[in-house]
Amino acid sequence: MKDPWSAVAPGYLEHWVPRFRPFLLEAVDALAARPLGPGPLAVPGCGPGEEVLALRRRLPDREVVAMDPSRPMLELLRARVAGDPRVRVVEGAAEDLPAHVAGAGALSCFTLQLLERPLDALTAWARALAPGAPLVVLFWPRQPPDSAWGRLRPAIEAEAGAWRDDWEPGTRAGLGGRGLALIDDRPVRAPMRHPSPEAAWDRLVDAGSLQGLARRVAPDVLARCRARWLADHRLTLDPAGAGAGDDHGSWVHTPEARLWVLRSEGSG
Repeated sequence: MKDPWSAVAPGYLEHWVPRFRPFLLEAVDALAARPLGPGPLAVPGCGPGEEVLALRRRLPDREVVAMDPSRPMLELLRARVAGDPRVRVVEGAAEDLPAHVAGAGALSCFTLQLLERPLDALTAWARALAPGAPLVVLFWPRQPPDSAWGRLRPAIEAEAGAWRDDWEPGTRAGLGGRGLALIDDRPVRAPMRHPSPEAAWDRLVDAGSLQGLARRVAPDVLARCRARWLADHRLTLDPAGAGAGDDHGSWVHTPEARLWVLRSEGSG
């Protein structure tokens, strides 16, 4: 994961962070609403740190420990929190959190679905926390097949072979065996706008999650994936709704994220 995300760091901050902000703020509110003991808050897989800044605004008395394996992402975060003594930035894999902090709570946004062993990551994050501390995880589940992002899978698999299996059911089923209780589970939806269908695909490739695909397949294969998705993208043209403070474009869809709140069973 490190190299693709390092390559896209500036574009991710510029393009995707504003579009992801409504999702991130709901996750921050979910953590702030839980009883929190003393100690820092951990943010594994923090990227350029939008949720870190939101946590500092929402809980200004808390120290935040932010971790990410991507140095370019962390350089962006350091620039954004320069002079804030309550933010500690640590370079390292999200799964390595126990080596760095035992905290009052943890928040992870849009990292879990990127990890090869998501259940192991959740277990490690929970063990890094104080007994009873909440672990709030926001992630992208598999999207409905008739949605814009749901159409990515068939477009890519038709040209590049099978994509990743749906990891969420197995992870959910394994929580109890790892001593984790799922105490809240809900969808998070928000409209997302793009200048055009072409721009939506291109920013996924050069500034987002499809950068890994671009590195894995030949350019002509990637071009065919693009053409297939553009032929059936399911974005909706809504020029009238592009005002009112949202200048992200006239092509809209409403992706669905998933929000989990977990804690160690038998604690707090």
